[in-house]
Amino acid sequence: MKLPDMLYLAFAALKSRKLRTSLTILGMVIGPALYVAAIASTQGFGEALTSRLQSLGANVIMLTSMPRSGVEFTDKTIQKISKIEDVDAVAPVYTIPAATVKIKGKTIELTPGSEETYRIVAVDLDLLEKIFQGLEIQEGEISGSGRYIAVIGSKVAKPDQSDLPEVNISDLITIEATTGRGETRMITVKVIGVLKQYGQGLFYNPDTTIFIPLKAGSKLASTSTYNQVLVIARDAEYVEDVQRGITNVLGDGVRTFSPQQMVQTIQQTIGQFSMFLGSMAFMSFVVAFLAIMTTMFTSVTERIREIGILKAIGFKTRHILGIFLTEAILIGFMGGVIGIIAGSVGGYFFFAPFGNLRMPGAGGGGGQTMLTLQIAPKITPEVLITALVMAVLIGLLAGIIPAWRAAKYTPLEALRYE
Repeated sequence: MKLPDMLYLAFAALKSRKLRTSLTILGMVIGPALYVAAIASTQGFGEALTSRLQSLGANVIMLTSMPRSGVEFTDKTIQKISKIEDVDAVAPVYTIPAATVKIKGKTIELTPGSEETYRIVAVDLDLLEKIFQGLEIQEGEISGSGRYIAVIGSKVAKPDQSDLPEVNISDLITIEATTGRGETRMITVKVIGVLKQYGQGLFYNPDTTIFIPLKAGSKLASTSTYNQVLVIARDAEYVEDVQRGITNVLGDGVRTFSPQQMVQTIQQTIGQFSMFLGSMAFMSFVVAFLAIMTTMFTSVTERIREIGILKAIGFKTRHILGIFLTEAILIGFMGGVIGIIAGSVGGYFFFAPFGNLRMPGAGGGGGQTMLTLQIAPKITPEVLITALVMAVLIGLLAGIIPAWRAAKYTPLEALRYE
């Protein structure tokens, strides 16, 4: 018997029992659908987050001192860090979480953690392009020789809020802040550069930040102790070595944070979630296996006389075996195809509300930043092929015993069956 003939007979047998076949196929759909949706969703989320974090500066490490540790970030500390192997640059930072900003006669109160107002960050302006990879200047220049100068983000120059004034090159910004000792300090800076829109950074949001030089920040903060330190490794592959070097030099009183750490933590979490969903898919495949086997046993029982007739007209044992195995494989194949389609569509529907997901970043200067992720399921040919092969294999294995039982009947036994 040729394969096309076997497929025709198997398909005709399934078609003659439409309801039972349809229900069995639906039982088979769940496993592949869950497998595809789980793998596509977790890989899509993982890659979106990993890619976003890597683009934010995979070689940048933020240092903060632990509470009551006694560790202070001074110029002496910066010198020690800069001598650590594989450190490319060290950027001490003054963050001014609460201040009053006056622009073109408009007074703006800045509050810690607010996403709607500006943020004041004092840092070496020459290092901005190393801290924020891909940062570009739209107008003016990033660095200058003056003490009271500023580089502003795109949303500082052109705010989203209609009640805030636009800021241009050479405009003056007056910043007033209260020091830790309760003293009020005020400086006026001149805008020398406007940055192109960058998007949310892991540590700071350049678009809503007013960057000023360290000397200006020192006067505002009225201290020589920095709030934070950003350490830039020579390359992302040296980040862990640099972190160990920092711990060796400064001790356990310093907390180090890098995008690499977040990536590793999230990958572990995603891996655990994938295992959970994988176990659910496995259970679904087991249920489908039992459903197909039950259906095939029922089909064999109902068609014993038909088996006898086929054998009486010359069908051999292998032909009967092949017909019933083909039926089981077809059930697995059709269930697999529908499951793949359902899983793919389900993955996109799952991510539809989270297409642009916002989640907390590391934060800096008085609050958490928010990262925007563009998430889409990652459906690869390997995932689809694996799901289909698993479905077909389940059908094949589930059909072996019923098919073998059908093939063992002799013509006489089958024709005498009532």
